[in-house]
Amino acid sequence: MVEEEEKIVRSKIAIKRHYLPIEERIKSFKEVNLGYLELDEVIQECERCHQCFIKSDPNLKPPPCKKYCPTQCNSREIIKNVLENNIEEALKIIYEHYPFPRCVERVCPGYCQLHCTAGKRGDPIQIPMIKRYLVDNYGLSKDYYNREADIGKKVAVIGSGPLGLTVAFYLRKQGISVSVFERDDVIGGLLVSAIPEFRLPRKVLNTEVDNIKKLGVNFITNKGIDENFTMDQLLDSGYDAIAIGIGSQKSVYMGVPGEDSKIILHAIEFLKNVNLKREIPELEKKKVIVIGGGSTATDTARVAKRLGSDATILYRREKVHMPAGKIEIEHTEEEGINIEFLVNPKEFVCSEDEFQGAVCQMMDLGELDGSNRPIPIPIEGSEVKYEADYIIEAVGQEPDLRGFDINNFKITKKKTFVVNNSFFTNVPTVLAGGDCVVGSKSVVHAVADGKIIANQIIESFKKK
Repeated sequence: MVEEEEKIVRSKIAIKRHYLPIEERIKSFKEVNLGYLELDEVIQECERCHQCFIKSDPNLKPPPCKKYCPTQCNSREIIKNVLENNIEEALKIIYEHYPFPRCVERVCPGYCQLHCTAGKRGDPIQIPMIKRYLVDNYGLSKDYYNREADIGKKVAVIGSGPLGLTVAFYLRKQGISVSVFERDDVIGGLLVSAIPEFRLPRKVLNTEVDNIKKLGVNFITNKGIDENFTMDQLLDSGYDAIAIGIGSQKSVYMGVPGEDSKIILHAIEFLKNVNLKREIPELEKKKVIVIGGGSTATDTARVAKRLGSDATILYRREKVHMPAGKIEIEHTEEEGINIEFLVNPKEFVCSEDEFQGAVCQMMDLGELDGSNRPIPIPIEGSEVKYEADYIIEAVGQEPDLRGFDINNFKITKKKTFVVNNSFFTNVPTVLAGGDCVVGSKSVVHAVADGKIIANQIIESFKKK
């Protein structure tokens, strides 16, 4: 008779990650989420993993953490290698899926963790924190700088955000010459312009960008596609392929009366100016209202708080419908920022130099829309006026198509590029991906698109 396997008892409670104390957070831009600080914490958390389907054919039954990760990163195998004290193999798996994991693991929503089997009966495995500890403390995989000999092909990448960095890395690894064109004077796209330092420290981003530079990727700053350097000019420059990864960094307007006042700010520009230490309004002891419910809204309010303001968020639905991550919402409220729900601006009342208030309406919720969230419905006669010194809108972004001849490219009504299943646009040799194709999504989605685009370009070269 075969003896029954010993039943493994796993803790249902996750090892707690470390955070900067609240009183210290709101006075600085120091990183808030410190993750795990000791290897023993990582090992204890790894020991909670169920190792889903480890005895099944991995090609037939992927674990949920891999299945739901946009990059298909097999976190189960990473955890298995950590428990076997094979850190190098764990690092190798991580870097096979994204070339700048220190950044990714700090800002990723953690789709792997959200679908973790352990979460059905307790806390899910804190997968991003495990991977973050490894890349923060053990550095690059040994083969990070290995690359094939040059094959005589050159590719232009437009935009140095998550997608652009990913495409450039994987193409260069295959011996392809890559030039990345960045409109701004800094590299990183939304990683540097839209994510505050308390979530993604600049030194972490700079280190990972430097790693990609050392691989031989050429970055050209202050030169993106715009009125002075058009897509047609780039197409005539002799590149064998072009990858567009311009993201979605142009603010969307609400269409509310009074919105054109200079007192009304826009979140993406505000965050960028703060991150790059450019000119911003004096917010000390000012009352700031942020409109929106996504991570850009919570980031904006938390930045405004750190700059000395009394910040409030207005959101037109309930808390459960906010696109911002659960932890971001918790941190926002912990830091003393009030979030008011079921309210939306109807009019901004401004004189030339002074904001006099926002006339808002209370909202009811109707049927579900395309995002599976209820449609906000204004309640007649429910107007209320909010006093503030500044309004900052954080209601969405769209691609900035300056310099792109939209008569040549197929563009959607949302101003995104139309691509086929292989990410090729209708213009030969030109591919596009990330937010400028699918709209605003997570960094890890852009990384996933970037890796596919790199592979598509490589395969297209093999056919020639």
